[in-house]
Amino acid sequence: MSPTVKKFFLVFTLLAVSGLPFLLRDSSRAINVHAADTVVILSGHNENVRFELGQGFQRWYKEKTGRTVFVDWRFLGGVVEIVRYLESVYSAAFRYHWEHELGLSWTSEVQQIFGQRTEDRSRWDTPLKKEVCGTFYDSKISSAIDLFFGGGVSEFAIQADRGALVDCGFLGEHPELFNGDVIPAFLAGEHLWDPNGRWFGQVLSTFGILYNREAIAALGLRDEDICQWWQLADPKLFGAIALVDPTKSSAVLKAYEMVVQQQIALCLEELQKQTLSGEHGKKTAEQLAIREGWLRGLRLLQLISANTRYYADTPTKMILDISSGNSAAGPIVDAMGNAQVDFDRQRCGWERLAFVLPQNGSAISPDPIGILRGAPNESVAKLFLEYVLGESGQKVVAFAVGAPGGPVRNALFRPPVNRKIYAADYASCRSFQGDPFQDLAACDFHPERTASIYNALKWTVKFAFMIPHRELVEAWNAILKAREEGRTAAAETALELLQDFSEFAFDEVNVTLATMLRPDKPALALEAQRQLVRRFQKQYREARRIAEGHHTSI
Repeated sequence: MSPTVKKFFLVFTLLAVSGLPFLLRDSSRAINVHAADTVVILSGHNENVRFELGQGFQRWYKEKTGRTVFVDWRFLGGVVEIVRYLESVYSAAFRYHWEHELGLSWTSEVQQIFGQRTEDRSRWDTPLKKEVCGTFYDSKISSAIDLFFGGGVSEFAIQADRGALVDCGFLGEHPELFNGDVIPAFLAGEHLWDPNGRWFGQVLSTFGILYNREAIAALGLRDEDICQWWQLADPKLFGAIALVDPTKSSAVLKAYEMVVQQQIALCLEELQKQTLSGEHGKKTAEQLAIREGWLRGLRLLQLISANTRYYADTPTKMILDISSGNSAAGPIVDAMGNAQVDFDRQRCGWERLAFVLPQNGSAISPDPIGILRGAPNESVAKLFLEYVLGESGQKVVAFAVGAPGGPVRNALFRPPVNRKIYAADYASCRSFQGDPFQDLAACDFHPERTASIYNALKWTVKFAFMIPHRELVEAWNAILKAREEGRTAAAETALELLQDFSEFAFDEVNVTLATMLRPDKPALALEAQRQLVRRFQKQYREARRIAEGHHTSI
C-alpha cells in the first residue's frame, strides 16, 4: 500500500470513527440548540432527572405549541451553591440598577439593607429601607434564569421572602391542578405548594436509611437491627456509618430533622402517660416534649456522628460508599436510595442493598420548583410548570422505563405530587410501591415543632460534630472500650460529659449561634466559631481521658 493510500485510509478511518456517534444517535434524544424557544433552569437535580424531564418537555411542548424548545439546564451543585449564586446575581443586578439606571449612590448602608431584605413591609421601618426594598420588590430585575428547580421547602420559602421567587399567576390560572383531588394544599403537616404561588412541590420526598446487607451481616446485624434512626448509634456500627454535611444538602438536613422530630414524639408519648391532662396539660406536655426531644435528638445525632467514617460533601459519595461496602449504612432521600437499590439489583442479581423508612420517623417533603424574578422566558417557564405538574411530566418521574408515557432511559423513583398518578390503572406502571397520600397521611410530623431551630440544627452538627469529629470519634471509641472492659462507671461518666449540651437547650441554641452566623461581621463570626469548636474539642478530649481512667477536671 502506497504512502498516499495509507494516508487516505487513515483519514477516512478517523472521520468514520468520529462521525459514528452522530450516525447512530437517537434523534428523539438530540438537543436542539437552534430551537424556536428557550427555558433556562437552575437545578441541583442529577443528570437522569435533567435528561428525562428535559427530553419529555421538548416532546410535550412541540405537541402543545407546534414549536421547538431548548431546555438550558444550569447545574452548579447542591441547593447551597444555588442559593449562594442567586444571591450574588441578584445583588449585582440590583446594584447596577441602583447606580446606573436610577443614578443613586451604592453605600455600605444600602448594601446591608439589601443583604437583609425581607418582604415583610412592617420591617421597612426607615425611609432608606422603604426605598431600597420597595425598589427591588416592585421591580423585574433579572438573574437571566427562568426557573429554580429542586431543593427544600425551607430554602424556597427563604428565596420567596427575599424576592427571588415570584408569583407569576400560575396558581390562579390552573385551578384544575390545585385542589384536593389533584394537588392538595397539605399532606402530613407540610405545604405542597405556596399559597402565594411562588413555588410548587413537584414530587414528594421521604427520608430513610440506605444499607448494605452484606456489610451489616459482617457486623453481626440483621435487617431488623437497622430500621430505626436510633439503631444507627449501635456500637456495632462504629466506623461503619456514612453521613453528608447538612450545610451542603437540604435533603440530608431534613433527615436529621426527622431524628429530632421522632424524639419529640416519643417524649410526648411518655408524658401523655403521666398525669398531665386537660387543655393546659396537653400544651405543657408538648412544650416539655419539644425541649426534651430536642436534646435527645442532638445526643442521638452525636452518637451517629461518632459512628461515622466521614462527612461527605454530596450524597453521591455516601451512596457509592455504601454500595461498595466501605460503609454499612446512612440516611438518604428515598429517590436516591431506591434508585441505587434498583441499580445494584440489576448489577448483582439480588437485593444486596436495601432502603427502609423508619416507622414513625419519616415524613413528606415536597421537592419544589418556582419562577424567578425577571424570568426572561416567563411564558415558556409557565408551560414547563404545567408540564412537570401535569400528568405528562408526573408520569416521567413516577413510571418505570417502558411504561406508556414513562422515562426512556432511567426510572427516577420519585413519588409524584399529582394524585391522579396513584390511580389503580397506573399501579403496574409505577417504579415504586405505595401511595404517600395514604401511607404517610397520618405521619406524626409537626413542622412547627422544629421550625425555630431548623437552621440551628444544621450549624450545631457542623460546629459540634463535624469539625471536632476526630476528637468525638476518639472519645466514643474510648467509652466503648471502657464498657467492654467492665469499667462501667468511667464509661457512663465520660458519656455524660460527652453529651453535655449546655447553652444548646431549645430556647438557647439560636442565641448561642447568633454571633457565629453574622454575615455582616465575618471576623467576629469566625472567632466565635473557633471558640465553639475548641469548646467541644476540649470536652471530647476530657471525656476520652475519663473513659481511659485518667483523672481530669473541666
